[in-house]
Amino acid sequence: MLIARLMTDVLELLSDVESVNQRKEVAEYINSHPDEFVSLFESDKLESHRDVILDLVDLLSTKLAVIFIERVIGDSNSRIRVRGLQAAYRMRIDSLNSQLVDILASTEEEFEVRKWIVHILGSTDPASYGRVLRRIARDEREDVNLRKEAVFALTRVKSDETLGTLCALLGDSSTEMRESGAWALSNISAPESFNCLLAALEDESEKVRDWAIRGLRDMDDSRALQGLADTIMKVPPNEQVRMIRLIVERRSEIILRAITQLLGSEDVEVLRVASWAVGVSPYPPAVPALRDLIDHADEQVRYYSKVALVRCGGIDPTELHL
Repeated sequence: MLIARLMTDVLELLSDVESVNQRKEVAEYINSHPDEFVSLFESDKLESHRDVILDLVDLLSTKLAVIFIERVIGDSNSRIRVRGLQAAYRMRIDSLNSQLVDILASTEEEFEVRKWIVHILGSTDPASYGRVLRRIARDEREDVNLRKEAVFALTRVKSDETLGTLCALLGDSSTEMRESGAWALSNISAPESFNCLLAALEDESEKVRDWAIRGLRDMDDSRALQGLADTIMKVPPNEQVRMIRLIVERRSEIILRAITQLLGSEDVEVLRVASWAVGVSPYPPAVPALRDLIDHADEQVRYYSKVALVRCGGIDPTELHL
């Protein structure tokens, strides 16, 4: 009779949850009567209350949360399964990982379900499940969106194998995957990825090139900066303009020296952006080249070169009437 009474209490409480405070009260009650809650759950009498329990699952004890989430991730309703997986992700529950790997292996499973499993594995135990994530990222038969989610998760697994996988993606037939791989390597910024990012500067995708530039720019490696400096001298003017804007914030002498060389360009837009950049990151050795531009035919070139001269200490601002 007592258990039946407690079951009725739980059901009544769950049927009347409308506020945050009520959720807390119900969660406290359930945590105080775990055996009764489990019995009620196993009897399927909580079937119609799954959403309510998912609303307060973060307030349950870890043991009860795991029992409940383990049940709902096998639910026939994909929305419920996703909500259960989202709860597992928030709570960093790793005890279900081996079961989740089996679900992930099914290519017939819905994308949202597989996506959240990828992020659970990547956030709870990336070292143990890095191989699974790398396999998905490399598999061209997989949904490209899931492959991209795996790449995102791999940014937490900073290993030689991960860098090898991400570098391999820079040669993928999918532009989206090359962009995703370049983004990930840019975020990791490991010197070991220097060569593949340098090669990616020739990719046909502007986004791939941009992420490769950022990755090389942010490395603590003089080879990477020199690689950017060498590249900027060889690419067309429109690409030089883009590169200047991306690399000037590095404030490296290697980079600023290359930008100073571009102050001798025949392209007006390159001159505008290069003189602007030297004003943003003052570089005194650029003063002679800037002086040659203060009488340039282009108004913007004149303006930016004068500003840069002042900031580099190459001229008294009162002389320029800025």
